[in-house]
Amino acid sequence: MSEAVIIQSPHAFVPKKHYTEQERKEMYRTRIDESFKPYTVIDVLTKVYHRSFADDLKQFIGKHPGRFQKKEKDGRDWAVSNIWVNECRIIRPESIFNQPLNDFLVDIFVQTRIRIEEVVPGKNNLRRNYNIKPELRLRYCFNLVPCHLTCVFETVILNEKNALRNVEGAIPADKYLLPILSDEDYVSIADCVRKHYYPESYGKDVPIDPAVWVRAMRSTIFEGVFPEEGALGEYFFGFGTAVIIDPETGEPQKRDIDPGAVIINRELADKPGQRNSTVAHEGAHKYFATAYFMLQKTHGHEYCSYMCKRYSDPAASHDRWTPVDIMEMHANKFPGYLMIEQTKGKDHAARLLAYYGGLRSLENMRRLIDEMAGYYGTTKKMAQTRLVDFGFTEARGIMQSVDGKLVPSYLSNLKDNETYTISEEEGIREYLRNEKFRAVINSGQYVYAEGHYCLNQPKYIFTDRYGITHLKGSARENMAECCLVFRFEYDNAFTRVINGVLRKGIGRGRKDIKYVGRNGESPLTAEGLALRKQIEKQRAETGMLLMNFNQMTVHLMKQKKMTIQRLADETGLTEETIKNLRNDATRVFQISEIVAFCIGLHLPPNVSGEYIRTGPSKFLGTTDMALYRYALEMWWKLPVPAVNRKLVEAGARPLTNLVDGYDENGMKMA
Repeated sequence: MSEAVIIQSPHAFVPKKHYTEQERKEMYRTRIDESFKPYTVIDVLTKVYHRSFADDLKQFIGKHPGRFQKKEKDGRDWAVSNIWVNECRIIRPESIFNQPLNDFLVDIFVQTRIRIEEVVPGKNNLRRNYNIKPELRLRYCFNLVPCHLTCVFETVILNEKNALRNVEGAIPADKYLLPILSDEDYVSIADCVRKHYYPESYGKDVPIDPAVWVRAMRSTIFEGVFPEEGALGEYFFGFGTAVIIDPETGEPQKRDIDPGAVIINRELADKPGQRNSTVAHEGAHKYFATAYFMLQKTHGHEYCSYMCKRYSDPAASHDRWTPVDIMEMHANKFPGYLMIEQTKGKDHAARLLAYYGGLRSLENMRRLIDEMAGYYGTTKKMAQTRLVDFGFTEARGIMQSVDGKLVPSYLSNLKDNETYTISEEEGIREYLRNEKFRAVINSGQYVYAEGHYCLNQPKYIFTDRYGITHLKGSARENMAECCLVFRFEYDNAFTRVINGVLRKGIGRGRKDIKYVGRNGESPLTAEGLALRKQIEKQRAETGMLLMNFNQMTVHLMKQKKMTIQRLADETGLTEETIKNLRNDATRVFQISEIVAFCIGLHLPPNVSGEYIRTGPSKFLGTTDMALYRYALEMWWKLPVPAVNRKLVEAGARPLTNLVDGYDENGMKMA
């Protein structure tokens, strides 16, 4: 037996009620829910309001039977005597963005199979039955104002042209009532917001204060203190508590917060660009996501607030995202469109570049970003993103980061989902799974430096006095000449709700990055042939061409002026093992011992490769072995303990028991 249909959610808020102290405490309490799964429109209609789409359709047909009867005429006066809705299969919910909260319409697009029985009044034996299979829309009207939270069935839409999705200029909303936005939509919405909320500056190339927009939407802005690292701001959709700064005393105090409040981290007070961007970010949450949050409120889940952290959002299929991903994308993208207007911002950038001389050099791109951010009162990152939107694609390589650290700026004309910059962890993952990339790295042509895999040539790279490899300015100005290209996309970020605050799990979700390549990496290119000659020359110079494995071991140690005891101390190999490497022609050594020997002597990849090829031990096709080969190519300048730590962190067995940060028993040291 189906539950009785209700009109109002039992979780509607009663604003005029006089609350006891206990009830008020309960209202503002911090709510904890780590297992919450957001409700869709379908969930709310069926589980909260107990609507049956088949029953609603049957009831409508009963009131308007003529709309479903056969149209052919045979001279008789047929009347509907019975109706069966045998199938009502949901195709999708359909809605549009920016409807009034108190009159929010949703269409449920369904495929149906209806059986109709007709009779001719006064002629008992004259009846007929037939089936129809129309696709139609059931329209529901929500009042999402917190003190109402009602839902009623309104009508059936039989004509496609009357569907909500066909309203001219409408922006579609998804099953969570979140808008589905294209880049053109961001432009048009930003134009509407500027026109409505900033009429005095509309059409002018002047900076705007996003706080004006946020306050006009009836939100209060506070400065606050956040215990969470990286938290910039917070928007309250419901009742909650926060630590805010008392404007009179300047001291933090905990207080109850009403819906509509924006809390900005007080550390941003002297950083106008970051402050403005955060205010606009929180305003975007209210502007784009209020219908979503009110939809969730109908079934009793109380979001206290939505917290903004330093996360960027993925660029992937809308349908694969969680609501948190979608909301964060909206709030990350929209402030740039709002604060740096499309046409005026592009013209402003063009004028600045012309003033610099017109050359899109690295220096000019950095200067352009700084001046755009300063003029419009935004972060440099937002200015850089908008410049790329405007066609100044050379700015892509500025303000890139690896593992949370900025890498030196470079020029880039790559596509949106391509990059020269990846973390070494991502590079290792691709090295292990991509045979083509593995072959390129094993060729010895490339070295990992500053977040890039760059050609290992003196005109592109140099090594500082600490042994760290860097890109030269000529490389940063001409990345297409020397660096490998990767394509990336993001999977969904793990999300959860803790203490009433929505948080992402690990940044932007798992980033999947794949090697694309670059022209000219074939070993038959001039670069490849030059490298081959270089290797042959080095082999001849080291005098290894006619030596066996044991002789090469002695020769290499002598060349590096390395004693047996010192090598043992620096690698973790036993002195006995090193003596056997030098003298025992019959012993088969572990490949890890040979790799440790090579790295302990800091042998270049071409030398270690030749040494291992003459030895008694070979690489197997395991993940650990692949990581050892990567270590020989990329980490040969590092001490063995540092290499061992990298291997341990990558899930591989260390070469020896000498590991940075671990004791001799393999226990991590504080």
